[in-house]
This record gives sequence, C-alpha cells and structure tokens, in this order.
Amino acid sequence: MDEVIEAYLADVLALEGEKPEAINAGVRVALGDAEKIFRSREDNRRMKDRAVRACHALCRSRLVEEMRRRKGTSTADHLKLVLGILNKPTHLPSDDR
Repeated sequence: MDEVIEAYLADVLALEGEKPEAINAGVRVALGDAEKIFRSREDNRRMKDRAVRACHALCRSRLVEEMRRRKGTSTADHLKLVLGILNKPTHLPSDDR
C-alpha cells in the first residue's frame, strides 16, 4: 500500500502553486483514486469502508511526515492546506453492494 500513499503524495505535491479551487478538486480526486484502490484490494465486503478509513489515516500521516521534513518551505505551507482539505468531513460512498 505504500505505493498508493506515495502516489497520493506525488499527486498533491504536483498541485502546489495552483489556485485554491484546483487544489481542493485535485486533492479530492487523488484521495478518491487512493480510496478506490484500497477498497478494491479488500476482499471482505464488510471491511471495505474500514479500508477507506485506513487509506485516509495513512494519507494524513504521510502528509504530516512530509510537512515536518519540509518545515519552513512553501511546500510545507501547501501540504498544510492539503491537510486541511483532507480533514474536512465528507461522505464516504459505499460501493460494495
């Protein structure tokens, strides 16, 4: 799963310098892509939502780690914005019907 989280990080880092609306949309798309992979890799239908929550936690943790590494840079500020977007509550769709 590390490759999924690293791909998420790369996607959100690529959004640095974009307009806030584009960053918000891009973060949501990147997170949705990661969620789909986590959900599809979970065989147990009842555990798919838990896999998505794990995805969110891992993405959040990776962002915080990278923010610490880049402390004092504009990239750290960008990642702080991304973390704020990630922390906004959203509805978790259930595709396991």
